[in-house]
Amino acid sequence: MPPRVMPVYFEAPLILGHKGVTAVLVPFDPRVQWKREPVALDDRREGWLIAGTLNGQVFEGWIGFRWRRHFVMIDPALRAAAKVAVGDTCEVTMTPTRSSSALAIAKEQAKLTTAPKKKAKPGPRPTAKSKTKPKPKPRR
Repeated sequence: MPPRVMPVYFEAPLILGHKGVTAVLVPFDPRVQWKREPVALDDRREGWLIAGTLNGQVFEGWIGFRWRRHFVMIDPALRAAAKVAVGDTCEVTMTPTRSSSALAIAKEQAKLTTAPKKKAKPGPRPTAKSKTKPKPKPRR
């Protein structure tokens, strides 16, 4: 039996994303934090299933990854229940789950996102690239 994973707590603003989707950016990489691989949601999308709270309101969903960012979609019903609008800071807790209801929600929500051209390769995700200058050649 795998060890129990502790919930993660963070605060993040609710943002308006591509195609009018609202989301909170997740400040960690679930692959590193939870040592779990994402699950397939369709042919080109994958994510980590989660159970958690948003401003105290219980929800299930998924953590997606696009544009070098991890995110959780926040649907209109959850926004209303949590009494949040775009720009508001949200208190979020989450833990990974394997529930079939979270998978069903994730598959429906994933349809609202832009699919990557290719399914991501397994392994660690790239992080922000550092910009380093090449070392100058020594003078003779």
